[in-house]
Formats: sequence, C-alpha cells, structure tokens
Amino acid sequence: MLSQPSKDKSNQSLINILTDGTMSMTNAGASYFAKLSLECTKKVYPHYYHERLQTAEDLKSPDKLFPSFYGCFDWHSGVHNHWALVKLLKTFPKIPEAGAIKAKLENSFNPANILVEVQYLKSHKNESFEFPYGTSWLLKVADELAKWNDPIAKKWLKSLQPLCENIVADYMQVWPEIEKATYTGNHYASSLGLSFALDYAITMQNDSLKNVLETAANNYYLKIKDFPLVEEPFGYDFMSAGLLITDLMRKIMPLKEYGDWLKVFSPEMFTISGVQKVFKVDKKKIHTGYDSHWDGFHLNRIWCINGMLQSLPADFLKLDIKKSWIDAQKEMWDYAQESIGKGNYDVDHWLSTFSVYALIGHK
Repeated sequence: MLSQPSKDKSNQSLINILTDGTMSMTNAGASYFAKLSLECTKKVYPHYYHERLQTAEDLKSPDKLFPSFYGCFDWHSGVHNHWALVKLLKTFPKIPEAGAIKAKLENSFNPANILVEVQYLKSHKNESFEFPYGTSWLLKVADELAKWNDPIAKKWLKSLQPLCENIVADYMQVWPEIEKATYTGNHYASSLGLSFALDYAITMQNDSLKNVLETAANNYYLKIKDFPLVEEPFGYDFMSAGLLITDLMRKIMPLKEYGDWLKVFSPEMFTISGVQKVFKVDKKKIHTGYDSHWDGFHLNRIWCINGMLQSLPADFLKLDIKKSWIDAQKEMWDYAQESIGKGNYDVDHWLSTFSVYALIGHK
C-alpha cells in the first residue's frame, strides 16, 4: 500500500499515512521510540514502588529488587517498555538501535534475574503486586515473544516462563473471585488486564486460562448498553475505559456478533455527529505530570480503534464513518506527540510504549 510520510517538529518522519488514511510506523519512528525506551529501561532512579519493610534487609535499590524491570520509574512501565523493545526489534530488525536492544533484552531476560523477579512476586502475593496492569503487561511481553519465530525469542521466552507461570496461577484463582469489573482506564482496569492475559492464553494454547478470562469478560461486559464514551476520561484515567472494553470483546465474540454488540455498546460511534462528539480531542496546553495522562488516553484510543478496524468485516462500517474514525486517530496522534521526546521523564517513561502500541500493537 503506497504511503506518504508525516513529519514531527524535528523534521523526521515518524509515521507513514497509507492510502486508506491509516498510520504506520517508519524506520525513523522505530529508531526514535527505541531510543526513548532504551534510555528509560536502564534508568534506576527516580523509582516508585510500595514496600512494607520488615527488616533492614528489605531496603534495597530497585535494580536489586527488580533486576529485570527496574527502569522507567515503576515496575509496570519497565515491563511494558520491554514489550516495546521486543516489538520494535521484531518489526524493524535493522534499525541502528538493534544491537543495544538485544543487549538490554539479553540482560533483562537472564534466567537468574527473572528468578529474582519471581521471588519478589511470590513474596508479595498478599499485596496483589501489580495486579492486573503490570502482570498482564508481562504476559503481553511473553505473548509477543511466542509469536516471533526466532531462536533468540524462544530463548527469552523460556527464561520468562517461571514468571508467567506464577502470574497465570494467580489469575486462575483471582479472576473467578472478582464479581464486578472496574469501569476505569487506569491501573485497575479489568478490561486491559483480561485483554492482554487473553492474548497470552490464546497464543500459548492455555484453554483453562482462556475459559476463565472469557467467562469473566462476558460476565462483566456483555450486557453493557450506551457506554458514556463522551464523558471520558474519568478522573485521571490515562486510557479509555470504554474502548478498552471494545478491544477485549473483539477477541471473544464472533465478528458479526461483535459488530452488533458494538452498536448497542456505543451507538454514537456509528453516526458522523456521534463520532465528532465521542472522539473529539479537547486540546490542552500543558503536557506534563498528570496532564500527560490526556496524551496516553488518546494513544490508547488509537490502538483500540485499530483493533475495531482490524476485526470488523470490511463492509461493516460505512465509508464516511470509517474515514471519520481514521481522521480522529490522526488528530489524536498529532496531539499526543506534543508531549513526547522533550526530555521530560515523567512523560517519556511510559508514552513511548503507548506510541508504539498505537501504531503497531495489532500488527
């Protein structure tokens, strides 16, 4: 499909606009985001985590507690930036940063380091460490490795398995015990946790886990009507609570049923006036601190819209509606990129991953 480049303020082409209007990442874009993720994954401080200190020995630096995923300010960001590095290396193996990415991943996926991570997870079960956001991102890393037919990916996946097995065992017990879902776009989003875990279960052919996750998803979300997308984000959400649900349910339902369900879930997405309301970008001048959540929110919406576009039958959307979705994605992208790569660590430590997922997460 022919394309034309779209350039950021530094005059480097991060994306191509394809002939159908959708966006794809360029080699320059891959290199740009690889640098951001590499930089934060090796940065020990600043770091944030919860810890109850029982003895003086519990007081350790992040790289000693989490020798694989100590960077990027917090554990879940360290994990999802590793997903970004895997995805970029897999998709763009010849970028200049490929060697540095391999070296970083080789160290992070060292079996000895992973076993230290496993021990921390086991010793903090009572605190539900990083459930469901961080732990499901970890399963997404494994899912990406499992889908990569390369000897080094197989090696890294094998190293990661003890951590995955520990998380899966917890999920098998915990998800059936949760009676109500959270309708949020934050770290407690049940929809994101279920969605990434389901990707892993399908790829790894773990039918027991798949059944648990699908049962939970249907119980939580199948009967929702008229979700208030126009009222998002809720509070300081950094993802779209509603569109995360659409991204999950497309993985569970037959495609025809999924389309019918979508029209009940959010009828506004299927009229021009409705799209203009629910996908409107209310632009802010500030892109730092909690205000950067607004940027992540839009990048997450891009990836969820991509999921719908990928899953719905080709003739399901009217052409004008499809175009309005794609036009909204481009406006969201341009707005969100105003905050990234400006040397602000509280932004770059997570929005690099969200940018990568927005463009190539479903590819």
